[in-house]
Amino acid sequence: MCGLVIPSALANREAAAPTGSDPSAPVGLGCPNRWCRLPSRSFSVVYSLGRYEGALRRAITRYKYRGDRSLATVFARMVLSYLEQHAAWFEEVSVITAVPAYTGPGARRGWDHMGALLAEMATASPGWWPVEAGLVVKTRDSPPMAGRSWSERQTLASGPLRRALRGGAAPLAGTQVLLIDDVMAEGSTLNEVARALRRSGASDVTGLVLARAGWSPVPPVASAPGRGGLAAAAASSLLRPPPRRSCGAASP
Repeated sequence: MCGLVIPSALANREAAAPTGSDPSAPVGLGCPNRWCRLPSRSFSVVYSLGRYEGALRRAITRYKYRGDRSLATVFARMVLSYLEQHAAWFEEVSVITAVPAYTGPGARRGWDHMGALLAEMATASPGWWPVEAGLVVKTRDSPPMAGRSWSERQTLASGPLRRALRGGAAPLAGTQVLLIDDVMAEGSTLNEVARALRRSGASDVTGLVLARAGWSPVPPVASAPGRGGLAAAAASSLLRPPPRRSCGAASP
């Protein structure tokens, strides 16, 4: 780890703070992320291992941009530990996959960092769920979204990114997918990949990210009845988890 310390508590510090509140909730209540109030979103809820700050941010930067591939094992174990600690929340998941990267000619990065993490998960997984790469494929590079405004991100997501994504060969009809990514800044990339999964037949897409951007805290609100493991999350959440059958996830 070359002196890099990731606090052990980081893997569960956001355990009770899913993103994806009831889209009918008034502005200012529940989740402060814009996607929470958009019925057009394609994911139902997103969980985060921690915030994109401090040691976790430095580790993700080293892994993603500096190519420190040894961190794939560290992050895979963090994700698996989180899933083990909160297994009831993910009991209806059929398969785990990751946001794809383009690594062909002209690619900005020559490796698929989330694919490497997924491979480590498949090796170390206790076998609770299948772990599969390639459920969505990225066929070309798309412009980076870092530093862009919300409107610019939407234009890039619904344009170049959407055109670059296609469903893989595996049948997904009726499956519930857990989609892994590194950072959720505001959710546009995750939403587009979830859309591609839904169009390939997935009945539900739940997100799990290593880190999310820091948002302003919100007051606790009454939670709605959940389905399956989400009901347990709702009991102690500071954000308002949606009922997974009525959370406003878009139809394919």
